[in-house]
Amino acid sequence: MTNENTKYHKPVLLKESLENLNIKPYGHYIDCTLGEGGHSIEILKKLNEKGSLLSIDRDKDAIDFVKKNYKEELEKQKNWTIKKANFKNINEILNKKVDGILMDLGLSSRQLEASKRGFSYLEGSQDLDMRMDEELSAKAIDILNFYDEKTLAKIFKEFGEERNARRIAKLIKENITEIKTVQDLNNIISRAVPAAFADKYKHPSRRVFQALRIAVNDELGNLREGLKNSFEMLKKDGRIVVISFHSLEDRIVKQFFKEKGIKSEIIVPTQDEINRNPRSRSAKMRVLIKKNK
Repeated sequence: MTNENTKYHKPVLLKESLENLNIKPYGHYIDCTLGEGGHSIEILKKLNEKGSLLSIDRDKDAIDFVKKNYKEELEKQKNWTIKKANFKNINEILNKKVDGILMDLGLSSRQLEASKRGFSYLEGSQDLDMRMDEELSAKAIDILNFYDEKTLAKIFKEFGEERNARRIAKLIKENITEIKTVQDLNNIISRAVPAAFADKYKHPSRRVFQALRIAVNDELGNLREGLKNSFEMLKKDGRIVVISFHSLEDRIVKQFFKEKGIKSEIIVPTQDEINRNPRSRSAKMRVLIKKNK
């Protein structure tokens, strides 16, 4: 394994993911978000030659990263397949029943820090792109330019749960010609957020950036479709394990599980994991076990 991989590689709730997938050595599994390969490689270790793993990602850079850093494993393990795809189409990607499906809905450290696509409000010089799949047509800057003030406010309110959505949207549209980079948008948001609402522990841009990323990538629509199609692919007693990172995602997962008659308990990172990987703090895991055929 390379130092580059070690630098970024911190799979969230890894132990809990493996335990709740209840991996059978001969079973068939799907990792819906390959990321940096952390979850996938540990699932693969538990499989024998009769088992199989399909790993999916929308991000070509993620796939290239894993193919480079896990080259030896890919050459040796013929039962590991990697495909560039949107997991909402999971039933079209693999035409067979499986024993378990993992959905880790978070961004990887590499995407936040090294993708140069403006996912993080801390990377001020980056362009406002935010596309997980660079084949998508609309970037975050396009949404800011082409949507009107009312629509932008709705996006910030619904996808970011931003209390100052209207004020931020108004100031963005008034200064749209000045917005090119992450820092440009940060500056506008800072001007729009009243001091009374400022949280010294949390960046004022975090909710707007979340909202824009969700809108660009249709994350919530993909999650709803992905859950539906994943459930249909499960064998009896098969499992879906979902790791979400904000309330909008968790609400969708909880509602879907409820519709299937399953009351799912929330599993969260231990304090030790949070200490080692602060980004895991907001992670929530839910587990669905399919009881019908």
